[in-house]
Amino acid sequence: MNKIKQVEAYAQEMLQSEKTAHDFSHSCRVMKIAVYIGEKLDADIEIIKIAALTHDIIDKKVTDDVEQTTMKLKNKLSSIGYQEEQIKEVLNIIENISFSSGKIPESLEGKIVQDADRLEAVGAISIARAFAYGGKMNRSIYEENNDDCSIAHFYDKLLKLKDMMNTTIAKEIAKKRHIIMEEYLENFFNEWNLKDIE
Repeated sequence: MNKIKQVEAYAQEMLQSEKTAHDFSHSCRVMKIAVYIGEKLDADIEIIKIAALTHDIIDKKVTDDVEQTTMKLKNKLSSIGYQEEQIKEVLNIIENISFSSGKIPESLEGKIVQDADRLEAVGAISIARAFAYGGKMNRSIYEENNDDCSIAHFYDKLLKLKDMMNTTIAKEIAKKRHIIMEEYLENFFNEWNLKDIE
């Protein structure tokens, strides 16, 4: 089994029971998007694949012990055969891509993985992920003046992502996906307020 296949197997093992929409299928889509962008920009595809596949394993939404899980990931990557510098680069990407951190990774590879992860939060799949995560967190679908409901998440994060992409390629993809969310919200509020039956 080659190195990436081993990383993939580890990510699947660690994320197989994940129900907050940060599951293995999400990581695989992030990897495929990142590779698509990375190949066009002549980036280090190996680093991109590792970071994309493992980026949520050490996320506080997924693990109760970030420090211990990070150490396990380091040890796993080392046992697979990755060098210390490669592991350091992967962790640097993972630790700097989240929306909540407010950071932009320094490396091209980091910017690409951040874009890929953010593209997963724009569009049709992101709508499904928003409600899956909201359900897991016991959030209501919608309540007026409630900043913690699932619909509020569109306004405090998802609708902002289109303008936060690092690469031109991601910006173009985000524009199309952003429209899907805007149309969905328009239809949501029409139905919520029963305007569609007037």
